[in-house]
Amino acid sequence: MPDPNSQPSWADTAASLLSKLSGGVELALNFDQMELQMPNAQNPSSPTTWRLNGALRIRTRGENPPAATLPPATPISLG
Repeated sequence: MPDPNSQPSWADTAASLLSKLSGGVELALNFDQMELQMPNAQNPSSPTTWRLNGALRIRTRGENPPAATLPPATPISLG
């Protein structure tokens, strides 16, 4: 059983989100001067920094109609 106090990884979060999206759903994220530091396996003392400015849009398509039970999207603050 997973530890309820542990933080999920980015991969776990993305997989969980995508598993809930049905066909015809769009997820749009906008970033304004966001910086994300990731560990660097080749040089542990120097993390890799990603700078994000712009939009990321994920669309799903398929035979399933969009889930009618999901609440409308609300903006979230990432910083």
